[in-house]
Amino acid sequence: MLHRTPLALPSHRYRDLCRAGLTATLFLAALFNGSVSPPYAQATGCLAALLALFCLPVRTTSAGLRRLVRSTALILTLPALWGGMQVVPLPIGPLTHPVWQQAGAALDLNAGYISLNPLRTLAALPALILPGLVFLCTLLLCQSPRSAKRVWVALSLTGTAIVLISMVLEVFFPQAQVFTSYPVSYGSFSGVFVNRNVAASFFGLTAFALAGSLQILKPAPRLPRTGHHAGPAPSPARTGLVQPALWLLLFAVLIAIIATRSRAGALLSLPLLVLCLAIVSAQARRNGRTRRVLLVLGGGCLLLVLFGEPVFSRLGGTSGDPRWCAWAATLAAIRDNLWTGTGFGTFVDVFPGYRDPVCLGTEGSWHRAHNSYLELTLGFGLPAALLLLGLSVRLILKTCLTGLRLRTSLRAIPVLTLGALAFVSTHSLVDFPLQIPSIAYYCAALLGAGCAISLLETQHRS
Repeated sequence: MLHRTPLALPSHRYRDLCRAGLTATLFLAALFNGSVSPPYAQATGCLAALLALFCLPVRTTSAGLRRLVRSTALILTLPALWGGMQVVPLPIGPLTHPVWQQAGAALDLNAGYISLNPLRTLAALPALILPGLVFLCTLLLCQSPRSAKRVWVALSLTGTAIVLISMVLEVFFPQAQVFTSYPVSYGSFSGVFVNRNVAASFFGLTAFALAGSLQILKPAPRLPRTGHHAGPAPSPARTGLVQPALWLLLFAVLIAIIATRSRAGALLSLPLLVLCLAIVSAQARRNGRTRRVLLVLGGGCLLLVLFGEPVFSRLGGTSGDPRWCAWAATLAAIRDNLWTGTGFGTFVDVFPGYRDPVCLGTEGSWHRAHNSYLELTLGFGLPAALLLLGLSVRLILKTCLTGLRLRTSLRAIPVLTLGALAFVSTHSLVDFPLQIPSIAYYCAALLGAGCAISLLETQHRS
């Protein structure tokens, strides 16, 4: 009797398909106007969730990577559990939001919620959890140093493709509408994204990714060929064109960042990137270290002097920025809901009650606090927000510092990973880049690849 053997897809081929799915998801999330509005936010969110489902069978082979995966999974349970608690009906009392206590007295209700608007909290939770799942998927797809490098390079090329598409649309098709009702030329240069701040955030992360690819794809020093069976050397023309092409792409991305005229995006990403490149140059060799560092810093300053006028021209308008008033109102709301919060994603419901009409006027509506930390604290409460942020940042910092301490090569990747983390962290103080799905997914994937490279092959140096 014949027994059929089930077809089994080779594990490496399966991971290749998942990596292709990761880059396709990130590309589409950015192309769909940053996935800020339905139905694109839901479509790319489903793609990210489906990717996580397909990555579940992938097993980690590195002990350090396995610990990182477990720690990430544990951290992801915190917002899921607390956010779930906020939408569970509870007996009206100190834990429930005051609005339910008032409604209970007026409408004779017996149950309330921690969240002011449980349906909005339930709808907003995926936006917090899905980037963590993308980070987790990236770790699972980086099983070896070679695969982790391939993922990093693929991320840099994906981001560069979005930048180039944005530039082509801006120059040749300014009236085109890319998954939005606004033409590309509306306002300042933002390409396929909803506004210049979102574009500058994505372009800035792409710059850090390209800088890492410059180090990963740097040609290895030639070794003398000995023996009759020595393999053929790589073509000099092929290896010699990669570095100039990457430098040209990086220059184009930096010009695109400046062209957005985003004050925070440009004045945070460019100095941090130049600082990271200076640190990488200092790590390269002992000979001529000071000269190389000064050359990198001087090149960064020259870039800002020659091309930075669009950004510098907007610096004079920061004194009357309405964000100061919005932050003050958000802080007042946090003080009134310090311990349990108002429910994740309920800023738009809470803010009108604290809005100062003298400072902000009465026209228009505020959907974001323009400070992701304040908005998270308002929704989750101070203890939960501090715990979530502290554990997440500690995990990435510890991993990258381990790579800096123990890696024998490619120490530039932990440096650039920390630089990308510093960029989005500081930018989130004055805007909301990580609340844009495409930027959150791309940043999570980039940090995941950087953490994987930091852990894999971390041999002790003498």
